[in-house]
Amino acid sequence: MANIVLTSPNLNKEFTKDTTETKGTVYRILTVFPKTIELDELSIPAAEARSKQKAEDSISIEFPLIKINDYIFNRDEILSMNIDCTGFLPKITLTVIFLHQLFLAKEMPKDGDIISVAIRGRSDALKMIRNDYVITGVHVLPNFTTVKSPVQMTLYGELFIPGMKSQINDFSFVGTSMDALKDLAKKYGLGFATNEDNTDDKQIWLKANIATDIYINNVTDRAWRDGESFYECWIDVYYNLNFINVNKQLLSAETETDIAAMVSNLDKNWVYGAEAEPEKATPTVKVFSNYSQFRTSSFYISTWRPINRSSAITFQIGTKIICEMFEHNHNVYKDSTKKRYWQIPVEPTYDKEKVNKMILLRGRANFDSSLNKTDLVRANYPYTELYEKMPWLGVQYTISNPDDDNKQWDGNHHKNYQLAKIHNLINIKELDKLNVHIDVVGVNLNIIKGDKIPVVLIKTDAIENMMVNKDTNFNDMLDLFYSGWYLV
Repeated sequence: MANIVLTSPNLNKEFTKDTTETKGTVYRILTVFPKTIELDELSIPAAEARSKQKAEDSISIEFPLIKINDYIFNRDEILSMNIDCTGFLPKITLTVIFLHQLFLAKEMPKDGDIISVAIRGRSDALKMIRNDYVITGVHVLPNFTTVKSPVQMTLYGELFIPGMKSQINDFSFVGTSMDALKDLAKKYGLGFATNEDNTDDKQIWLKANIATDIYINNVTDRAWRDGESFYECWIDVYYNLNFINVNKQLLSAETETDIAAMVSNLDKNWVYGAEAEPEKATPTVKVFSNYSQFRTSSFYISTWRPINRSSAITFQIGTKIICEMFEHNHNVYKDSTKKRYWQIPVEPTYDKEKVNKMILLRGRANFDSSLNKTDLVRANYPYTELYEKMPWLGVQYTISNPDDDNKQWDGNHHKNYQLAKIHNLINIKELDKLNVHIDVVGVNLNIIKGDKIPVVLIKTDAIENMMVNKDTNFNDMLDLFYSGWYLV
């Protein structure tokens, strides 16, 4: 079973500057260059192949191919495996069980040991997952001394990229944040994927005495193109460093649905083997739904639930952030006597076309007794004004001449260096307020993090449907509140 967290697209725009994106354009995340990182060899001994079925038609398709040291797990030993891609690095949780203690005696993980994993779809039209995870923890249930019992353990790990957690290999890069991350991806053998052409934040990006993952996040925090753009960065299961203009994905046109490869979630084809050739793939629409006709597809929603963190996030970062800073370069100003202390208000970015059609998560609506005569009176309070944050961001040494040779620069930071951090933060956190978590049956390799995809939820209880809408005459009714376009 696959777990997918969906984020509802943002709604309105608070900046006065016009959007730079073309209305009606569909934006996609594309790979700029592929990975070159080397992984451990992972192969299947010939003796393990089945007589009536090719080994590759079951191992890595019917169940994941997993190896630790020299031990390859059989399907009966794998209780569960979960790969969590919601953070910066994919993380694995693997629970296994043994009838004997051979693994404990000979293959017990030690410092730096790797979980090698392969997961293949039924069609080669979909790229397989081949990962190495460094083991960060192992929890073993107690072994009984007097009674022989199975050995059960849970292993934890994160995607292994040599040097990602290291503070060595200091370097600097002159250019934009996007070009700096491209340069880093090549240094570490990663691919690079983006939906952006470039950013407007030229400066010297310095990695000095910090770990590589911290450097990547620091650069992303300070990335800036314009008031309409905000950025997030992560490494996916294909070893691509993704640098994404999230607002481009949110504003991507909803006029067409992508085509995916149809993947059945039934096991009936295992006897006959997988139809691996790409030309045999059956096209289907890239839509998640709990509609009954989706039941045999890996796009079928078996369970779903809303996740609400709205108030907690509001208390954490506020409804508005006032960026207080001092700009330390008189060359930036035509009038040298102009004040250099700044108080810049930053609010979340919304889609203006949807702001009057959707619910904004900025406190409950004010109570109007003239419109709500049958309801109990509620207290009104200025929610958005109550939870403003006013952090002191320090001194910004702005570069006033970024087009000159960097040795002639009169500062260290691009002109939106401090503002970018707050602008990116408040917008990314806004998207975490209200999400939908869905479970689908089977492995669906059509989906990548950052996809914008429609979700269609159907209500099938006729009595409940009449309670929601008295005029309905159908047993099946579209859930208008939760159905719509979501960001994975």
